[in-house]
Amino acid sequence: MPGFAYAALALVGTVAVLNLVLTLALARRLRETRAGHAHDGEPVPEVLPAAGLAVSGFAHADLTAGRRTVVMLTPTCPPCQTLLEDLTADAERRRPDTLVLMIGTPEETAVMAPRLTGFDTATISEQLAEREFQVKGFPAVLSVVDGVVVDSSHQLPVLA
Repeated sequence: MPGFAYAALALVGTVAVLNLVLTLALARRLRETRAGHAHDGEPVPEVLPAAGLAVSGFAHADLTAGRRTVVMLTPTCPPCQTLLEDLTADAERRRPDTLVLMIGTPEETAVMAPRLTGFDTATISEQLAEREFQVKGFPAVLSVVDGVVVDSSHQLPVLA
């Protein structure tokens, strides 16, 4: 019986060491992810612009004076549809300073347009959104003050 007890003790010890090694590997992976690195060590690409980006040359709307909220939505992404519902649910309070950019062709964005009545809207290509606003992921919500991005997010700002 002592041989069986030693084998069981060795097995339990081995499982405990394996568990510790895997836990430490998981902790390291979480730290890398929070630090903005992918599993291969490459930086995770930014999908939203950094604060300080000048967007004053945008031809579809005047963003040079005052505060504007620029909302970018695509007709095919589920998070965009959720954000569109939130935007239209509180439309009266959000309309005055919100510009909604529908990403795609006019045919693709035609289903969204009727829901955005009363908002300043424009349909632009994904390439234009990336070139003018450095946005590579949607939905995107930018706070623009006097032609400069001061904040970016994937959610609408909280209204006071």
